[in-house]
Amino acid sequence: MDPEKVNYHYCDDLLTSTLPDIKTVLVSGASGYVARRLVPELLFRGYRVRCMLREKGMPQVLTHPNLEYVYADALNKDQLQLAMKGIDVAYYLIHSMRIVNRKFRQTDKTAAKNFREAAEEHGVKKIIYLGGLGETSKIVSRHLQSRIEVGTILSEGSIPVIRLRCAIIIGTGSSSYELLKSMIQHTRWIPFLSEFNSRCQPIAIRDVIKYLVGVLEIDGLKTRKYPLGGPEVMTYQEMVKRFAGILDKRVRFFNVSWVPIPVTLMCRLFAYWLHLFISVPVNITCLLLESLRTDVVCPDESIREILPFETVGFETAVQWALQKEKNSMVYSHWTDVPPENMADLLPLCAFESSDFIVEEHSKDIPVPAEAVFRSVCRIGGSHGWVHANLLWKIRGFIDSVLGGVGLNRGRRDPNDLRVGDSVDFWRVENLTPNRELLLRAELISPGLSWLQFAMQPIENGHTRLTLRAHFIPDPVWGHVYWTVLSKFHTYIFRGMLDYFFKESVQSVKTDGLNTDTVPSKA
Repeated sequence: MDPEKVNYHYCDDLLTSTLPDIKTVLVSGASGYVARRLVPELLFRGYRVRCMLREKGMPQVLTHPNLEYVYADALNKDQLQLAMKGIDVAYYLIHSMRIVNRKFRQTDKTAAKNFREAAEEHGVKKIIYLGGLGETSKIVSRHLQSRIEVGTILSEGSIPVIRLRCAIIIGTGSSSYELLKSMIQHTRWIPFLSEFNSRCQPIAIRDVIKYLVGVLEIDGLKTRKYPLGGPEVMTYQEMVKRFAGILDKRVRFFNVSWVPIPVTLMCRLFAYWLHLFISVPVNITCLLLESLRTDVVCPDESIREILPFETVGFETAVQWALQKEKNSMVYSHWTDVPPENMADLLPLCAFESSDFIVEEHSKDIPVPAEAVFRSVCRIGGSHGWVHANLLWKIRGFIDSVLGGVGLNRGRRDPNDLRVGDSVDFWRVENLTPNRELLLRAELISPGLSWLQFAMQPIENGHTRLTLRAHFIPDPVWGHVYWTVLSKFHTYIFRGMLDYFFKESVQSVKTDGLNTDTVPSKA
């Protein structure tokens, strides 16, 4: 995809200018939400960018003559050597929030130390780190403690480290924004603790990107912390109410401080409850909830002395985000990164297993493959699963109860798909226009699953649509699982084929009346 297509032009009015002596910029954590907004801006301003991805299975979303990719895990020192070669400035946008329990803090510290040492070895001139606010608060959550520790470790070397620190980022697809929106849309009554009514200073994603680019283009900066925030300070309760007002929803809070349960456990219980109808994973939700006890307000505005632009207000940021969703302009989303246990999963074509189970159903459809492909690529999200939606919802609910992603994750865009996109509890593994859509399951099950939609042109301009379910079962329970569900699969797949037949034929008839894009023989 062309970076200009996904460029929001956040930095067009930035007063700084491109530094000619910076040859190559490294963006680590390149599959993440912030990085995917940052990279197009850097390319547009003329920089050569090297995106660092952890696994080779992660999709390369953008293509550009000045864009290159390197695969390196920050926990692997040898891989970092290749990533750092020839780099002038490095962005550190890595975090391990998806790792369960307390392992993420140690993982974060190890990754930061390795990154700093590799950068020093290769003569990197500057490191720019995006962390979290909250150092001055009396209570600091595990998540914020980890962000603070990472900044400290990066700053212990000889390279100048610009530590940008912000609180809640408001923008389409950010985990904080999606958590707020989903909670308001699906919950009328919200449990509340007085200690969770700390103050926050949310900031729009466009302002975060402008600061990230701005500090790159200001030469001579020394190691320093720069708090980032929007123009308004509010309590979390005020923020939820204002967000609800924009969505025209009414929410009420009820105090649960009388419940004799430790706050940390209460956060996890509420995270599990929210997980039944929101898309954000339990461990991330739990960490974000724990952060509500921390004041995340800028202790100073020193960043405005070097980058004096006007930041966007909270309500404006929310309204712009909602408008981008309405206009199908969501090009990066927190779900772009797969669950931790799925990040290094091999693609279907790389598996060689004698235990493969394949169920296949086909139907000939009297329209070109283009029309069939268009219908197939609309499945999931708000469109549903076209047949036996109740069964899909039951399976998604079971997955949510077990701690999986469920059906609430939805889609980045209701109509557009790309490799790496999430589609409810699936992820797009392969997408060949008018030929194939291959989805990999990320639900909790005793085995590995794929769902393949293959389109084959046949005589008279017709198309044979084939649905294939691929399954590699775990010993014993995997076979039991497949046996129990096999009849449901047959019912669902045949119903889906019937739907795609009707939908594709109808779409060709409609397009044939309104456009000249469909061959007359169709």
